[in-house]
Amino acid sequence: MTALDQRSREEAGTAAVVRQLSRSPVRMGRAGDRTPPVAMAILLVVHGIAHFVGVVAAFGAFEADEELEYLGGTWMVGNELIIGLLGMFWATLGLAFLFSAIAVVTEFRGWERSLILLGTLSTALCVLALWTAWIGIIVNAVIITVAVVSNNERLPGPPRIAV
Repeated sequence: MTALDQRSREEAGTAAVVRQLSRSPVRMGRAGDRTPPVAMAILLVVHGIAHFVGVVAAFGAFEADEELEYLGGTWMVGNELIIGLLGMFWATLGLAFLFSAIAVVTEFRGWERSLILLGTLSTALCVLALWTAWIGIIVNAVIITVAVVSNNERLPGPPRIAV
């Protein structure tokens, strides 16, 4: 086999891997294989439950009349109204991720766009709660990437980011 044939074969294999990874988690794999959407749903459920750590921290500080540390310690939140609003925002996003898990498994139309929005809002909240919520930024990046790739697969024409 010549070097040119070997390179063409490697490129064809790489292209197949990229095509497989860019498929929607709902349709990825063999026909009838529900593992990808279930795996994504499990990630969303775990991430949604993790948001309730922020709820516990916010309402714990609210009850103890303590300040919360946000933005890596540069913003100390002591106002009870702001602490309560932050706690409700953590809870709202947590519940939204739980409902999104159901949307992914049931292939509810538009689940990709809702995950892009939820992931973006969650990332903003995780940046506020640096450094205690840094892992959430990484998980949100994975969620947004899967949602964008899944959404682009169904759009005609060149890939684009849906907002």
